[in-house]
Order: sequence, then C-alpha cells, then structure tokens
Amino acid sequence: MTPSRGLHSDITTELAKGAYTSIHLVDLTLGTVAIPVLYYYTDHTSDIVVGGNTYLASGFLLNFGAVKEDKKMTTGTMNLVLSAVNQTIISDVLTNGYIHRPVKIQRAYLTSANVLVCSNAVFTVYDGRIDGMSIQDSGKTSVVTFKVANHWAFFQRIQGRRTTKNSMDEYFVGDKGFDWMQASNVGATNVGAPPVSTSWMNYGPMSWPA
Repeated sequence: MTPSRGLHSDITTELAKGAYTSIHLVDLTLGTVAIPVLYYYTDHTSDIVVGGNTYLASGFLLNFGAVKEDKKMTTGTMNLVLSAVNQTIISDVLTNGYIHRPVKIQRAYLTSANVLVCSNAVFTVYDGRIDGMSIQDSGKTSVVTFKVANHWAFFQRIQGRRTTKNSMDEYFVGDKGFDWMQASNVGATNVGAPPVSTSWMNYGPMSWPA
C-alpha cells in the first residue's frame, strides 16, 4: 500500500486506477563546489530518463537506509551504499573530497509501460548532505558507504573555510593566491614551493602606531 499523505492529488488519482511500480531515484553530487559532478542511479530494473537526467540501473545502487520522520528538529542520518566497482566515484572522492556534498533521493511511480503515471509523479523523500564515507573491500565484493545527514546536522557544525590551497581551489578554481604561500612558522621551509620575494606575506604581523 502506498501512503497518500503528501502526494499530489494527480498522483493519488492515477494510483487508484490500478497497477503501478514505485522506484527510487538518487542524485549524488561530488566533484568540487565550483565544478560539481552529478551521478544518477536508480533501483529500477532498467535505465530511466526523468527530468532530462538518465538514472542508471547498472547495479551500482545497492541500498539506502530507511527514511524516518520526526516532529522535532533533530539530527538524522542514513547510509547510501553503492558498489565500489565504479572507480570513477572512488577516484572522485579521493581527489576532490566528499564532505557536505548534496544527496537527494526521490520516489517515482511508473505505469506498466515504464512511464510516469502523471507528469508530477516524482517527489523527494530525502534531501541531505554527506557527513562521512567508508570503503569495504572483501576481495570478492567492494562497496562504498556514504553517511548522509539531514540539514539540521550542519547547524551544529562549526562553519568556515580553511586557508589552504586545496580549499581555495575548491571554491575558486584557477586562483593562484595560495600557490605562493609558505609556512607561517618561523624557520619552517615549504620544500618545492616557489620563493616569495615581494609579497606582503613576507613581512609578518603588522603593527600600528599608538
């Protein structure tokens, strides 16, 4: 039985007519903040195009945790499990990171002809961001598990950006401002970094006359 709460009346009308199939669509965003890369997966038996995006049914999407609701504004998490056979994703997270990347899970209703029962037969059941990741490789199987937290989890997180080259590249691709940055500790050496000659960063802390 499909719960009708929250469903558009067009959907409930069509579902009442008879046979239908419910599937899930996963939008996973990786890459960088400046240049996001989106991956689309489904638990359907075949690939399907929804909203102009092709959701792959290649077995990469293994499962995801139960979606729970709470009337309180509390932190909630769930696990999204993908096959690690897709080395593109593994390379992506190891190169670009994964923390705070968006994840959206939608449910869609299809007719026996594998088309949406109506134009708005898709709705979001979970919308969160990645808060952790683990990779398990048993030799026979390899899976990557993303811990996904709802938006309330990030209200508890200390916000800010790191003053590092990697952080700069994430938000401002191509910016060279931190390429010339040397270690700030006295006597420290940044081996292999270009020498800083006329930068204001050479002169240390600034002081003002009383």
